[in-house]
Amino acid sequence: MKYVFLITAILFTYSQKLNAKNTPYSLDRSDSTLQADFVQEKITDNLYVLKSPNYNTNAGVFIGTEAVLLIDPMTEPNNHQNLLNAVKRLSKKPIKYVINTHSHPDHSGANSFFAEQGAKIISHENFKYTNAQYDQTFKDTFSLNMGNETVELHHIAAHTFDDALVYFKNSNAVFMGDTYMTNSFPHFYYGGGGKGHLEIIDKTLSLGNAHLTIIPAHGKLSSNKTELNTYKANSIKWINRIEQLYNGGKTTEEIANDQQIKQLSTVFNNGNNVGSQSIIRTIDKTIAADLIPSVQLPESRFKQFEGTYRYSNGQVDEIIYENGKLLFRSKGLYIFEIIPLSETKFQVRGQFPVKHLTFNTATSSFEYFNGKESLRATKQ
Repeated sequence: MKYVFLITAILFTYSQKLNAKNTPYSLDRSDSTLQADFVQEKITDNLYVLKSPNYNTNAGVFIGTEAVLLIDPMTEPNNHQNLLNAVKRLSKKPIKYVINTHSHPDHSGANSFFAEQGAKIISHENFKYTNAQYDQTFKDTFSLNMGNETVELHHIAAHTFDDALVYFKNSNAVFMGDTYMTNSFPHFYYGGGGKGHLEIIDKTLSLGNAHLTIIPAHGKLSSNKTELNTYKANSIKWINRIEQLYNGGKTTEEIANDQQIKQLSTVFNNGNNVGSQSIIRTIDKTIAADLIPSVQLPESRFKQFEGTYRYSNGQVDEIIYENGKLLFRSKGLYIFEIIPLSETKFQVRGQFPVKHLTFNTATSSFEYFNGKESLRATKQ
């Protein structure tokens, strides 16, 4: 049985509805109460979920035999010390590890603070292409022994190229990061697209038993396989309906006015009505991730573009063909998949027409339009 309780003595009911990641938290359960500092849910005797009422990221705390592990410990930009104090009220053991479900700052923004407290930051290897701090990386899977628990990390590119499921085997619980949110649209635009989105959901559903506790990144403190299966079914409906209407010649504005799309928008956003502009933006991203017409190129053609490219300001980008994808990446900055629109023009997945590359094979260079300006880089 799970218990939601307060760390401070003053209890009150908080009923404001939630529409975005960093807006005040809404208590979904009728028996939930809120503390002045954090909402807290006990998953097991050693595993907890904490959330600030003013910042909607679910942070995890696991108390091992000798040390503490934190998952996505970001509960407001200036709230790190309060979170540290809350963790210490749960356990006086040292915080030895921090694991990030992905690199976005609302999950990794406290890494440097907890590193200063002595924690080792464990993340997927693609963190090197972001500005998030990390210490130890893994490629596909990773296992961590906490003495009383085995923690498994599983990577599938879905929301980003550095997503990680954090699975607690003995506790029968998993943190999904932004690959599952109970108060927002599916976010699969910048990593694995719709295919990766469904793959990581299926991987989660394969873990544990029927009573697996699933911790979303935002929204509810915890969920379950029944709710995740519903979310998967609605994601498929969303993707398929947009594809059907888009291929039928509908504009994004017309798609946004479709009754099924409107109904799904409300469901994804925790029953709240969603503004038309928000729906249109999400439809545009869904189209840009999966539905922009592309051309088929042979593997040999993709490999012709591989290499390092230097801009006039000294920045170096890398183009690499990996696992059937052409990746465009720069250490400390970004990693994208680029998809051919023609022999030489490529869209940045999830961001077309805002970002795209055009190769010039005669000069061994490309022009990268980053949404603001075109930048030329030459192959080294």
